[in-house]
Amino acid sequence: MNLITRIFLQMYRNRCFPQVFVFIFMITSLFACSVTENSTSANAKNPQRSQLSQNSLPQSISQAVLRDASRVSGLKISDLKITQVTSTIFSNPCIFQFGEVCTKEYNPIPGWTVIVQVKEQSWIYHVNKSGSQILLDPKISNNQLPKKITNGVLSDASKRSGLAISSLKVTQSTQKTFSNSCVFNFGEVCAQIFDPIKGWEVIVKVKNQFWTYHVDITGTRIVLDPQITKI
Repeated sequence: MNLITRIFLQMYRNRCFPQVFVFIFMITSLFACSVTENSTSANAKNPQRSQLSQNSLPQSISQAVLRDASRVSGLKISDLKITQVTSTIFSNPCIFQFGEVCTKEYNPIPGWTVIVQVKEQSWIYHVNKSGSQILLDPKISNNQLPKKITNGVLSDASKRSGLAISSLKVTQSTQKTFSNSCVFNFGEVCAQIFDPIKGWEVIVKVKNQFWTYHVDITGTRIVLDPQITKI
């Protein structure tokens, strides 16, 4: 009981204050205490809500991340799950792009680190604030050839070799950035032009041979190394 309440009770005992005023004052004091406690409780919760909002990924970006994971893994979006989102300021573009050897240049890129559960793996994405750049850690994606592209490569190898698809096997796939179309097409003498084509280098076992394919990221261009001899 606070000091003011004790004073009013003392005044009441000494008949210095009508009973009705004491009753009204006590009810008012109790109501004020309740309001103060509720306000304090609400304020205590606000920082937590604020922190969650800082780490919450906009729905449009979360959908874009899941679409990319679906494309790379060949799984349905419904089979994927974002398990963690952390608001991050990447100190420079090299770090944002998962560079292993980066300078200490400070050219910040605000965004998020997003972890997606893909079967039993956890894939790490770096996403900028606007969602225009969505990058998967290349260490994770190197051996994750989309099912659509796997089928396309095996179908091409089957047609060329005359063997059934079931007798062929993709033994290795590596995500690569080919510096230009000449390099992508297995050119032996290419200009030093940088016109990058993102995609994969895929190795297929055909009987006792290993065929090397270059495939663009969409799977629309599938090129077999011309040095491969037909069976």
